[in-house]
Amino acid sequence: MAHQIDTTSIGRASYASTQREWHGLGELLPQGADLETWAQAAGLTYKVQRAYPRFATERIDNHVPATSLTVYDERVILFRSDTGAPLGCVSPKYKVVQPREVLEFFSEWAAAGGMTIESAGVLFGGKRYFATAKLADGVFVDGTRDKIVPYALLSTSADGTLATEARWTSVRVVCNNTLRLATKGSAVFKLSHRSEWKPEVARDTIEAAQAEFGAFMSTARKLAGVRVEAKLAQEMTALLLRKGTEEADKTKESAGFTKIMSLFEGGGKGSTLETSRETAFGWLNACTEYYDHHIRAHSDENRTASALWGVGDDMKQRALEIALAV
Repeated sequence: MAHQIDTTSIGRASYASTQREWHGLGELLPQGADLETWAQAAGLTYKVQRAYPRFATERIDNHVPATSLTVYDERVILFRSDTGAPLGCVSPKYKVVQPREVLEFFSEWAAAGGMTIESAGVLFGGKRYFATAKLADGVFVDGTRDKIVPYALLSTSADGTLATEARWTSVRVVCNNTLRLATKGSAVFKLSHRSEWKPEVARDTIEAAQAEFGAFMSTARKLAGVRVEAKLAQEMTALLLRKGTEEADKTKESAGFTKIMSLFEGGGKGSTLETSRETAFGWLNACTEYYDHHIRAHSDENRTASALWGVGDDMKQRALEIALAV
C-alpha cells in the first residue's frame, strides 16, 4: 500500500506488515505473530466508544462555561477510547465493528494454518481500519516471474463512510498493485452498520469464493496473450479517462493520460516482463499502478482509500472491462 496510514494519533505509525513497505513506516512483524502483537503494532488496541452530544440553550459569554446542557439523543458521537478524538456523528442504531474484531476475523483461519495475517492498520485518525491476510502463496501468470497473490481484505469504518466489507483482492508482487477479484456476487461480503456483525457469515462467504481466484488467473493469462501496440493503448487510455462528451484529443492532453502511457511503455514496475510488454495485461497494470500509487490526491492516505474503496477502485474495474473488450 501507499503511505496512507495514521501517524499522529498514538505518536507513531498505526500500521504493521510482514514485509517492509516502500514508505518505511510501521512495524515489521514475523509471520505467525499472535493477535495481541498485531493489535499493538498496528494501533488497533483502542475501542470505539459513544456519547450523546450536548449543547447549551442559554445565551452565555464566550468566556463563561455553560451551566446547563441539553442532550440530543437522536445522534451519537463515536470517539477513540485512548485519545478521546472524535471519529464520527452517527445514528444511535449504528453498529460498530471494533478495531480488534477486524484482526480477530482472521484468527480461526490463521490458527488452522489456512492463511497468514499480512498487514493491518488505521486510516484517517482511526475512522477506518483494516487487515489483510494472504490466502495462498500465489500463482505465476507466466510460470516463472510474474506472480499474483490472493488476499482477503476486511475493512470497516467508525464514521459511516464505509460499510463493513470482506472481499478477495489480488496483489501483483512485482509492483504491489491491487485489483478486486470481482465487482459483486459471491466474492464480496458487505454489511451496513445497521446490521449486527456476524464474522462467521463473512468467513463462509470468503471461503465459498475461492474459485474466483482461479477465474481471475485465467483472465490474467488471457490478457497477457493479447497484443496491444501503442496506438491501441492510447485509444484504451483515452476511453478510460474521458469525461462525458470530452473530445479524445483533450483527454490525451491530461496528466493522467501521459502517466498511464509512460507506465505502459516501460516506466511501470514489471512493465518489461514478457507478460506485460505490449499486452492488455501490461496496460491493465499500468492503470492499476497509476490509481494505486501516482494519481493526484490531497494525501497518500486519500489516494489509497480511493484505490481500495472509492473512485480509484471503480476506475481499475473499468480498466479491466476495457482490457477484456480488446
